[in-house]
Amino acid sequence: MRGFVKWILYVLPRPIRKLVVIVREWWWKKAMINWESHYYFNLTQPHDRRPIKNILIYHVGALSFGGTEKCLQLIAAALADGYKVFFMYGDKTAINERKNAMSSKITYIPFSYSENETAVPHRLTNMKPHIKDTISEYNIDLIVTASPGYSHYPWNVIDNLPIILINIFGAPTLQKNVKKCISISDTVRLHAEKWTGELPNRNVTIYAPLAKLPPENISLLRGNLRVKLGIPESDFVYGRIGRNDDSIFDPIGIRAWQKIAKDYPNAHYLIMSPPPILEKIVKDENIPRVHFLPPSGKEEDVWGFHSSIDAMAHFRRDGETSGVAIAESLMLGKPILTHRSHIWNAHLEYLDNSCALIADFDKVDEYSSNMRTFIEIREKYPEKWSEMETAAKKIGGDNFSPVVYSDKIRNIVANI
Repeated sequence: MRGFVKWILYVLPRPIRKLVVIVREWWWKKAMINWESHYYFNLTQPHDRRPIKNILIYHVGALSFGGTEKCLQLIAAALADGYKVFFMYGDKTAINERKNAMSSKITYIPFSYSENETAVPHRLTNMKPHIKDTISEYNIDLIVTASPGYSHYPWNVIDNLPIILINIFGAPTLQKNVKKCISISDTVRLHAEKWTGELPNRNVTIYAPLAKLPPENISLLRGNLRVKLGIPESDFVYGRIGRNDDSIFDPIGIRAWQKIAKDYPNAHYLIMSPPPILEKIVKDENIPRVHFLPPSGKEEDVWGFHSSIDAMAHFRRDGETSGVAIAESLMLGKPILTHRSHIWNAHLEYLDNSCALIADFDKVDEYSSNMRTFIEIREKYPEKWSEMETAAKKIGGDNFSPVVYSDKIRNIVANI
């Protein structure tokens, strides 16, 4: 039913779709102001402040290791030299090791809460400290946050401070104090603009960056992990890293590998943070030379994985709105195998045949053929393989450098 309603709205003129966004946001804000006034008592009210000195980075999961969270961590680190930065995060999903990738100048503000409702507008119950009290206590002048794109509680009821919003999934917002909406790909930005129309002074695309550049000991990490796994240095290794969530699992990668594994006894598939369903398939069907690594928030573990593979063999049922894991592999010069998704395909914006092969929707045979091609190129045409690695590294550096991203963020804040 929801999909049918969306389809109807998409065929209506854009002014009507824009009106839908305005009315929806007005209603969500009104409902949350009323709810908040009865649920939270004696909240302090923030006042306008200029110029910008104190910046609040806010997200419930801000101190975890997902791509969105790493992006916010990088922003905090990028701004810490020129501003006083406060980093506010929910304590339920916090991974304290992530602080090692940030700056010692940042003030961390963990908050507890009972429930973060999944349905919009996301009531957040028993929030301690509340974001409004934090804003008042630390004289916050600017909020930086991330969302699927729409405005939601608690920052949708804050209308007198400028907000920079990282748009992850292309939902639209017309909240007036969202001064910059940074989409993590053109795919995401254009999806939102189907509803809002073009807003060139507000909407920009900046690909979700890497949290940090690869460490200097990358060769050592590669050697150590291969030795640990019993994989010879000369063997070919495909890799995949992503969220260990069955709901986003696409079987195309493992089914493609299953078709060729017996023909390449010196090839392997290394999968970090595997979904449980994938582990079951490999175990039940005895698929050979698939190695699993547990999820980790440590940069050393993530880069150890990427350094140990020869090519990324990416899969994800809902595709990518940007593709941080792909970007990490590109930065190390790893060619990419992937596939078209029925939902998001932002990774196809920057990948091309200089370093990538892309299978069509659900085409296991095509993915399998591409796997064979990469192995054959590396074995028989080393110069061609070296060219692909160079092309991959260039695409990674041009689009996902944390240094370039940090400069862009500092420039945006300076001009709010």
